[in-house]
Amino acid sequence: MSYLQEVDLGGTFPPFVSFEEHFGMVPNLFRAQTLLPRVLEGEAELMGAVLFKDSILSRIQKESILLAVGVEYQSNYCVALHYQVLRSLGVPVSQLDQIVINNRKAALSTSDAALLDFAIKLAMRAPWLSREDIELLRDRGFNDESILEAILVTSLASFLSTLSTGLSPLPDFEPRVIPTSNHTSPPKAAYVGGTGGPYLRAVERSPESFPPFAIFLERFGFIPNLSRAQTLRPDVLEAEMELFGDVLGPKDVLSHLQKECILLVAAATNLNTYCVADHCEMLHIMGLSREEADQIALDHHEADLPKETKALLDFALKLAGRRFRIGSEDIDELIGHGFTEEHILETVAVTALNNFLNTLQMGLGTTPDVKPRHVYTLKDALPALAEEYPAEGTQIDPDASLVAKVQAGDLEAFEELVIRHSRRVHRTLVGIVGNVQEAQDAFQETFLKAFRYIGSFEGRSTFSRWLLSIATNTALQSLRERKPLESFDEEDHGEEFHPRLVRAWGDNPEQLYSEAERRELVERAVMRLPSKYRVVLVLRDIDQVSTGEAAAALNLEITTVKSRLLRARLMLREALAPHFATSAKRMGL
Repeated sequence: MSYLQEVDLGGTFPPFVSFEEHFGMVPNLFRAQTLLPRVLEGEAELMGAVLFKDSILSRIQKESILLAVGVEYQSNYCVALHYQVLRSLGVPVSQLDQIVINNRKAALSTSDAALLDFAIKLAMRAPWLSREDIELLRDRGFNDESILEAILVTSLASFLSTLSTGLSPLPDFEPRVIPTSNHTSPPKAAYVGGTGGPYLRAVERSPESFPPFAIFLERFGFIPNLSRAQTLRPDVLEAEMELFGDVLGPKDVLSHLQKECILLVAAATNLNTYCVADHCEMLHIMGLSREEADQIALDHHEADLPKETKALLDFALKLAGRRFRIGSEDIDELIGHGFTEEHILETVAVTALNNFLNTLQMGLGTTPDVKPRHVYTLKDALPALAEEYPAEGTQIDPDASLVAKVQAGDLEAFEELVIRHSRRVHRTLVGIVGNVQEAQDAFQETFLKAFRYIGSFEGRSTFSRWLLSIATNTALQSLRERKPLESFDEEDHGEEFHPRLVRAWGDNPEQLYSEAERRELVERAVMRLPSKYRVVLVLRDIDQVSTGEAAAALNLEITTVKSRLLRARLMLREALAPHFATSAKRMGL
């Protein structure tokens, strides 16, 4: 289900009419944005010009790019949608499955295979795109008009994949099993940085005869090179202007300053020197010094910004550059900082627009409009790139291959997952419910649910974290159904805990107890804690879930979780103090 609520815009809402005409329904990705109808209007204009309009590339070629890029982004939503569209266009299922598994093994023509390779490189490794990649497409029979269209469709794919990651809409069709990307490591080719062009020819257009250029000239005093490079498609430029106006123009939700900061940090993490230079200049026009703008680009945590704005930029940076990592806890954290769902939706839309622009600019290779004060390279993206481009051989999720086998119908692989995780799941369940028998029932229920829903597991987190969330929710439901005298849901009403026994612990507890004895002492002390404190302690200190995840699982405020965790730790320390406190007599001194 989408992270944000939806509202009914009616059956005659023009963007929905357009989507119904071209998709046969209104995709959930767009229903998830109904809090801001103006954003949907801009998106419909862009979709119409880039995807729906008859042009040089066929609809099948465009949808194939969208599918292949969706696979690389690990976007289950986009893969399911474009897979189904291609099926409806008559593409064989066997060919679609090959595109999903490994596009290079699909039964494609030489030109179509080159097109997908180009799109994947542009979407996932754009800073390394060079004039040679453009020439390779020309050698395969593509002219400048068709290459521009391929760049636009790839940019649209980045836009849609970013939206789906930030909003998490329910899939419109049965999700497909997506293998781990084969394109995560940085390429060994020379780093270009997106400013080695322009790569394509353009048509001279004057502000007097072309309204978008007149608008740029009026607002900024110049016409961006990125716009000049797209003059082969004036209809797309006009659609982009509509989207820019609908997303970036209004200040009724986010301020113009907040939006420019989002665009700046997102462009920096994507290593886009062109866009960083432009957004730094925009912030300078808004009143910030160039040094302040540079600091936001390099590390916004050190900039003189409100803590709420820094939290917003953390979210945007994560969404723009550290793909596959957004979860409900990120949304909860923003809400905890006072942002509304409209703020969050607009942040997602602005970040998605940034990824569209960054991809587009890297594909066209346009030179900066203003002299960059800093040229962005790999070292500027660390540690972001450490996650997005892991080292060769690094396996992000050790269970990924087993999960893929289970999703393909291998029951023995699921048995292996049960064996791997049974001890930790059982420990979590006992810690939450408080007795072994009830934990055993919850244990069976947890793995039944995991087996039932593993087909929808998207890999946004590790399998172990996903399984742990199922175990936690199962245990919490068991506690709620038990209806104990005290409830872990109830408010604390200002109650305080004052430890009566606070002493320094021995420097070497191993001299006091064996490992088994220490474990038994701690487990007994944890089990004696009141349930509302025990649950928080188990989630945070034993299972190492984040505060946001714990708050979401317990339906509590983050501040309440932090308060209860502190009390639980103090209670546990007091309970264990008689055993571990420094004692000369017990230490034999």
